[in-house]
Amino acid sequence: MKKEKSKKRKTNSLDIEQILLRKRQLFLFEDINGKSAKTLIGDLIALDSLNNEPIILWINSRGGTVSDGFSIIDTMEGIGSPVITVIVGEACSMAGVISIAGDRRLMCEHAIWMSHEMSGGIEGDYTSKVLDRVGFLKKEQEKLTDFIKKHTKLTKEELMKANKGELWLYPEECKEKGIIDGIVKQIKGNK
Repeated sequence: MKKEKSKKRKTNSLDIEQILLRKRQLFLFEDINGKSAKTLIGDLIALDSLNNEPIILWINSRGGTVSDGFSIIDTMEGIGSPVITVIVGEACSMAGVISIAGDRRLMCEHAIWMSHEMSGGIEGDYTSKVLDRVGFLKKEQEKLTDFIKKHTKLTKEELMKANKGELWLYPEECKEKGIIDGIVKQIKGNK
């Protein structure tokens, strides 16, 4: 059997992944699904088991499923380490919701944040199942809206826009609306 080459990046014999983990730097740069949530949750729990120093979660994601997103949020809120979220690129949909769950919330100056109503994913089911699903989806949408309302200063009108279309915001707007605590203009590695 051939040995598979490791997908870990190395520079001058240094394992970049290990360096970042030692510096407590985690990344959410893919769709939020069961696989990505499991990996991130495992990393959060592992780092928290070492000590309770801050963990930095870099976010550049289009979003994903509500249940997988809230599993990440529940873990962030349940561990002893503070989690600092940093939006670099975009935090859309469920990724935007995760970003506001940070103990400290930052955003790079060229990043964007977006919220919209959740997708129902109903297709090809029997009418009775669809009706049951609609009730569930209404409750999930309310949970999302309540979470966003609790963690931001978005107005009722802005929440309605997010629930009936898409609400796109740049860093200054996000700061004004309590989505983030500050704007990152320069990224420095912590030593």
